[in-house]
Amino acid sequence: MARRKRRKLLASSADRQCIEFTSRTSLHISEEGIGATFRNPRRKELRKVTYDKCYFQALKGGRADYIVGYDRKIDVIIELKGSDLRHAQDQVSETLERWRTDTIHFETIVCLIVFGHTYPRMTSRIGSMERDFLERNNALLWIRASAAERFSFRKLAGK
Repeated sequence: MARRKRRKLLASSADRQCIEFTSRTSLHISEEGIGATFRNPRRKELRKVTYDKCYFQALKGGRADYIVGYDRKIDVIIELKGSDLRHAQDQVSETLERWRTDTIHFETIVCLIVFGHTYPRMTSRIGSMERDFLERNNALLWIRASAAERFSFRKLAGK
């Protein structure tokens, strides 16, 4: 049986408490009743970074809730939001800027906003928000309802 290479974690020891690894067939993250489930049928390594108030502790600046990495190739910046999509978009955008300069980011970075409790007032503009985000940040943004689907990393990355 082949031995797995020991993973190198470039984050400081203080940041390690905010990072978890798993190879389960799915990963569910949630806060206050809003959640997202990521499929991992091939049991590749997943890295979950609790970004807000853990990995990134600054009080100023927008910050997303989590960053989930897949197979050392794709990072998904995730914001779980009740309904304020404009604020969520700002949080994801600012996190994206910082994450691109972080030493542990993976090659492809995409963003996901999952909304829940109340349906956003601006649902007709979701598609235009996703296109504008791509033009401004050169990264895909997906805006989806909580529990509406189980996410595939390849699909999120546009592959």
